[in-house]
Amino acid sequence: MLDRKMKWYHKLFIYVVLCAIGFVLFAPFMYMISISLAGKQTNVVQNFSFFPKEFYWQNYRTLFGNMFGGEYPIGTWFLNTLFVVVLSIIGQMWSSSFVAYGFAKMQYKHKNGFFLLLLTTMMLPGQITLIPVFIIFRNLGLYNTLWPLIIPQFFGSAYNIFFTRQFMTAIPGELYEAAELDGLNYFGIYRKIVLPLVMPALAAIAIFTFNWAWGDLMGPLIYVSDSSKFTLALGAANLSAATNPSGTINTSLVMALSFCLSIPQIVIYFWGQKYLFNLNLGLGNSGSK
Repeated sequence: MLDRKMKWYHKLFIYVVLCAIGFVLFAPFMYMISISLAGKQTNVVQNFSFFPKEFYWQNYRTLFGNMFGGEYPIGTWFLNTLFVVVLSIIGQMWSSSFVAYGFAKMQYKHKNGFFLLLLTTMMLPGQITLIPVFIIFRNLGLYNTLWPLIIPQFFGSAYNIFFTRQFMTAIPGELYEAAELDGLNYFGIYRKIVLPLVMPALAAIAIFTFNWAWGDLMGPLIYVSDSSKFTLALGAANLSAATNPSGTINTSLVMALSFCLSIPQIVIYFWGQKYLFNLNLGLGNSGSK
């Protein structure tokens, strides 16, 4: 009886701690919603509250009233962002898995040296290559386009390549031998054997790439100057730099767009958490072997 009571107190303590942590993590999100519903006068005095006291839906009507024109072409920014995100996901999934397959199962001279060289690039901050890469894209005539945000994704990521390679090395060698006996070449083995088995890793890469590309601000800020080619993240930053006639930033518009910007990331997380869970199971099983 005492043991059951102790277990009940233990569970209650865990739930209380988890609820407290959840509230702390949710508090900024709630504050963002409250600010997005604040009226004009509240914006002028910057007197915001944690819970919404006003429900000034005109902020959302201002943003979405003319989605493909006017001062805030949200629809155009959304299509630009979607274009970058979809191609970035395709590029990362294809290039990272293809290169990882070469490191995991193909045999050639200096393979370990090339892989070590790849891993060393993870230690280089992105700021080091920022200016050289910008000069390259500018000389190619791609400045003020979305292609500088997309093209690098088709050359893989050192972390994603390393991550996918670990999954591929856990695939039993008997499958490769059986595929070779059936007459499959390297590309056939990659397409028919490897890709289906590493789908949890590719799903995780897709989720991570989506979160990065959807909220990326630095890339569009460097390469895009025309407002018709803004992404949603750059559009939100541009809103935060604009002022209303009173000389203050219209924080409610910024928070309204930021709230809409965060919704797809929340949806993708809840949709993709099953793949992340399967990914953890796969890593645990491979580690136990």
